[in-house]
Amino acid sequence: MSKTGSIILKCVLGILIVFLCIMIFLCVNRPQQRESEYFTRRDACGERLKVIRTLEEAHKAAYGCYCGDFDTLLMNLHKQEQRVMKKEKSPDAPDSVYDMPELEAIRKGWIVQKEVYVVPLDKLREDKKLTLTDEQLAEVIYVPYTHKQTKFKLQADSVSASLSGAGDKLPTFQASVTLDELFADYKNTEDNGVFHKFIEFFTGSDAQWLINKKAELKDMDRFLGWKVGDISAPNTEGNFE
Repeated sequence: MSKTGSIILKCVLGILIVFLCIMIFLCVNRPQQRESEYFTRRDACGERLKVIRTLEEAHKAAYGCYCGDFDTLLMNLHKQEQRVMKKEKSPDAPDSVYDMPELEAIRKGWIVQKEVYVVPLDKLREDKKLTLTDEQLAEVIYVPYTHKQTKFKLQADSVSASLSGAGDKLPTFQASVTLDELFADYKNTEDNGVFHKFIEFFTGSDAQWLINKKAELKDMDRFLGWKVGDISAPNTEGNFE
């Protein structure tokens, strides 16, 4: 073999080795990336769903029920409609009143309790249960990674407090997003380039990964997405917690 032919062969073999190394890396790394993305998006949704739960619980404290509409929920929480007991120092109380046990001060009439109306959102912030501004709250209703194209689904209802179905009703709510909504970009692969499709030939498609992930959750009889609350039961827990 000539010297030139030997050089060409070495170059081809070198390129082939590099190509194989890249493909091996992608075949191993891409599935891991999908799983990492799965938990990253779950956590991003979880943070917003927790805020929605906090808002719903504040609405229930103020109005006795949950709300199934985001616009109404935020509007109601801006109203001065929540009744709370506020403790105040009476005019004739000594300056040392706050140094004594509270029950003793109340018994002596130096600290009095008054029923006042407050704005639920203001109370949440005062109690350090909410740190978001009104502008940030407007973003909470949107599902992360959807470019504000998709909102969380919000529902409110009530269920019977007894197994028989009779008697008082308990309020319920549910805020949720399905995996199909959260991973819509994984399903829409028609705009992907040739190279991406070539990689998927070796690593499997994102769309197929999503189908497999939903099948796993369905086999475990779990909700196919993330949510807080349960429309069919008085439960405010999130399935990501």
